[in-house]
Amino acid sequence: RALDRARLRDPDAARSPLWGLPTAMKDLHFVRGTRTRLGSQAFRWLWTPMDDLTTAAVRRAGLVVAGKLSTSELAILPVVDVDIHPPTRNPWDDTRYSGGSSGGSSAAVASGMLPIAVASDGAGSIRIPAAFCGLVGHKPTRGLVPNPFARFETLSLSVVGPHARSVDDAAALLDLLCDVRTPARSLLRAIQHPPKRLRVRVTTQNPMVTTEPHVAVGVTRVAETLAALGHHVDLDTQDVFQGTLDEFLPMFQYMTAGMLVPGAESSLQGTTRWLRAAGRRVRFEDAFAARELFRARVDAWFGEVDLWVTPAVATLPAAVGTWRHLPPEAAFRDMARYGAFTAVFNASGNPATSVPVWPAEGAMPVGVQLVGRRREDGALLRTARWLQGHVLTTR
Repeated sequence: RALDRARLRDPDAARSPLWGLPTAMKDLHFVRGTRTRLGSQAFRWLWTPMDDLTTAAVRRAGLVVAGKLSTSELAILPVVDVDIHPPTRNPWDDTRYSGGSSGGSSAAVASGMLPIAVASDGAGSIRIPAAFCGLVGHKPTRGLVPNPFARFETLSLSVVGPHARSVDDAAALLDLLCDVRTPARSLLRAIQHPPKRLRVRVTTQNPMVTTEPHVAVGVTRVAETLAALGHHVDLDTQDVFQGTLDEFLPMFQYMTAGMLVPGAESSLQGTTRWLRAAGRRVRFEDAFAARELFRARVDAWFGEVDLWVTPAVATLPAAVGTWRHLPPEAAFRDMARYGAFTAVFNASGNPATSVPVWPAEGAMPVGVQLVGRRREDGALLRTARWLQGHVLTTR
């Protein structure tokens, strides 16, 4: 009603292309007049009198905040199965998870509850649920989008970005999150032009996980489409991702340990307690050195390449309840395979987009990840948009 009154007062005022749409905020963002629970018993009474940076940007653009969306505890795990509410299930198969940590965002958009939502990503938390739910999910270049968590997340692994049904919608949401006010800076405007001819490499190989055949089919379809559109695509590469979970863990443990938790640690889930206990023994210098090791590897891995094509996630989402009876460390290590193709780019800071593909009629969607050079989000999204018109990426 307030937006309608504003439109009547000034019908010719410039407005966001998402103006008037309903959305909701992942439950680690402050939304005035609501609780912010971060998926945790430890935060169940945290009431928020103000909006954070991201919520304020959403309201400023004229979206209507309808409520909160579920997240894994402290936005850590790649599935949402917490103590404060039932697990978040996949709209395409409700016996499976929708992914995480932005599992509520992906489930809400994929099921039609919302047209668009903000998500966030510290090791794949935008791209993993987007892949599982058949959405476009974009992890921006580090530093592109203002981050309300930057004061507490000093390694800058985490970024804020969109869950959307189309690349155009994703770019429009990125514009408003970046407070773009001139056409020259608009990603939505930039992606309307066809992409230049790109040097593309493809891999489905990863030391942490074996890519399932139906996921490899989706990757191959995208790669062959790029080649048919005139890009130079190396389809025969045998490149394997460099890096292990144990090399990445110091960053993730340090980040988790740095989160402020009110009350006793005993109110946290077992995996969270394990990560925080280990993280207290990690120095910032060591965590930062691990981040820079991955950044240097990715830079060398890119070489003269413009675009990498990989799975976003190598497997289907797991059945709800899969890890409930495992010890915390064993559960985390098993779940970590979901981030095998995503987490490295949080460390390197490169932009990465998961685009949805249905490998076969009646199949679950899979996500194919496009990775670009830092600060080339526009070029990456332009390629993703072009693909949406030529590959079965909607259903």
